[in-house]
Amino acid sequence: MNVIMKKIFSIALTLVMLLGLSSCAQWLDVNTDPDSPSNKSATVYNRLPWIQYYYMYAWGTANTRTSAITQMVTTASRTAAIGLQANWNPAQGIATTVYQNFFLGAACNIPDLLEKAEAEGAYHYMGAALALKSMGFILMVDLYGEMPYTDAVGANYAPYYDNGDDIYHGCLEDLEQAIAYFKMTQEPGATQLSEGDCWCDGDPNAWIRLCYGLKARWLNNLTKTGEFNADAVLAALEQGPTSNSQNVTMRHYNVATAGTCFTVGDAYGPNTTWDSFAWGNAQRLNRYYINLLTNFKGTGVEDPRANKLIPSGMYKVTLNADGSIRSYEWLRDHGVDNQNKDDLMTKDRVTFGNLNNYLNLASADVTKTYTNSNILSFYNSVDDFLSAVHKYYSDDNVTVSVGGDAVTITYHPGAMYVNDNNPLYVEDIKYINMKADALFETYGLAENDENTYYCNGAHGSRSPAGKIGFVVGTGGFYTRPSSTSYILTYPEMCFIKAEILFNKGDKSGAYTAYINGIKAHFDLMNTRLAEWQGAGYCTTAKGFDVSFAYAPMPQAEIDAYMKSAAVVQSAGALTLSDIMMQKYIAMGPDCQKYNDVRKYNYFRDGVYTEMKAPIYRSANANGFSSNPSSQNYYPRRWMHSTHETNYNSKNVNAIYDQYKGYVNFSTELPALAPEVWTIPVWWDMEK
Repeated sequence: MNVIMKKIFSIALTLVMLLGLSSCAQWLDVNTDPDSPSNKSATVYNRLPWIQYYYMYAWGTANTRTSAITQMVTTASRTAAIGLQANWNPAQGIATTVYQNFFLGAACNIPDLLEKAEAEGAYHYMGAALALKSMGFILMVDLYGEMPYTDAVGANYAPYYDNGDDIYHGCLEDLEQAIAYFKMTQEPGATQLSEGDCWCDGDPNAWIRLCYGLKARWLNNLTKTGEFNADAVLAALEQGPTSNSQNVTMRHYNVATAGTCFTVGDAYGPNTTWDSFAWGNAQRLNRYYINLLTNFKGTGVEDPRANKLIPSGMYKVTLNADGSIRSYEWLRDHGVDNQNKDDLMTKDRVTFGNLNNYLNLASADVTKTYTNSNILSFYNSVDDFLSAVHKYYSDDNVTVSVGGDAVTITYHPGAMYVNDNNPLYVEDIKYINMKADALFETYGLAENDENTYYCNGAHGSRSPAGKIGFVVGTGGFYTRPSSTSYILTYPEMCFIKAEILFNKGDKSGAYTAYINGIKAHFDLMNTRLAEWQGAGYCTTAKGFDVSFAYAPMPQAEIDAYMKSAAVVQSAGALTLSDIMMQKYIAMGPDCQKYNDVRKYNYFRDGVYTEMKAPIYRSANANGFSSNPSSQNYYPRRWMHSTHETNYNSKNVNAIYDQYKGYVNFSTELPALAPEVWTIPVWWDMEK
């Protein structure tokens, strides 16, 4: 977006602030003068939380879209933005939301915050502003490679681009200055940080730990560069979070009423990753991620975290005469396998077509006929199709008739079915969607019931499933409306330390950090799960037990897992792959995983084992190398958004001149060439 629009939206943000909620803890207190709202009237304490929020919205969207690239999540549609990312056939459409939320909601307001904070000697607000500026621009450069930075929010209507290494260095310098500001004593009468801070409750020491933790993270991204310094990473870790009590988080709420984000219209209050990961009904987990939790590296070990991170839904349901649920079982998400041939089918499910998003709840008998010829288009045999049917439907909720050249299934009341005669869709109930219902936007049943009841195209309390309490999905630990956002955590610090020490040859120290990281993640999850349990989340609004998804994990199960084959039992047996794949689990849907996966070249270098290129990628993966040994085989960066390619085309195209010897651009405008996706960002470039 050009600068003039940034300034317009800077003023718009101030106007939005006048409509804020009641407090920072319950979302963003606002006390500007309603009679004369202006860009200058916003105080430091009401500007900061909004900058925090809009950074978080950019971060949350990036979490979802990079998690698709790293094979955690996919979607029902092969051609939707997330589906294209998951199949490594990326499209420009994924680039806009992250960009606009950071620049329009956060970056354009940071200079004003700095100016006003400096004027009153509110040095801690200056530190927060610089920390947020650094976090946002590092996010931008990690995704896009280059970006307007020096000139990004100035008076130039067509800002020029800075190279990635210059942005990194500038952000690291700002981070050091932020630390210095947090260590200063504010001037008498200056606004206290606690009045506006929604992350650290105004504790400057917590912000200092955040800055050092970010420094460790960012310096650790530089392993392919000549600037990498392992000891500098370790030194930063010593001053970052050293326990889960020092995690930097943002709390979120399942609110009944809320204002909405001016950039994309989603509600303030709920978790910002939920907005893109689990607000709609399209997202599904990838089988690669499911396998990490149920069969880690082929060990056959089930992780106690599995039921908390993987959604489950009711199935094999039967109803009473009054329409209430008589009996049911729980089905945990199978995961969409976009790497291998599907069970019982002749190909993987994604190659055959989109998943069906619209499951229907039968309130009376519904009969569907599937011809043998259609069945054999997908399944190895009719018997295999019947095996699938009987796996997901009981004799009580369906009647199956085989005769002539077709299979007829009558779905009885309580059965979820797809209203189509295509046999391809019959098994789609095993792909439990990630959706989690909220009170405000998706008509959830209760504040402490964030399960989804989406069916027949209707949300929550308005759907047939919601009316009887049929849980279509339990959601996931990180992506419910009230899920906590984990901005920087002690488990991540442990895994960075393990990685650094392992690569330095200190396997004993690496092993200790690796074990501490796994244990710390169990503790992190159990702390939040205990809160959900205490707030009544373990029983749905209609009285069904969902404690397996919401209650803390028993210590006995954690202890058994720590002694299992999924966890290395000695320092001598530890590998870098063990460290990074356990970190992959512990990070949740965090865009830092995209940095880690690129740094170790996806599956090329043997770190992320069991990962493969998506089968459906071959459909339209233009611009990529066909050689898995090449860096250019893998998605390496994002194409710039249409705001830049439409309104700042001269500068965005010029920045790619430096890569014309690295790739052959297939269009006259390099910024729109598919080869852009294959160019490593500056710290990912192999020398």
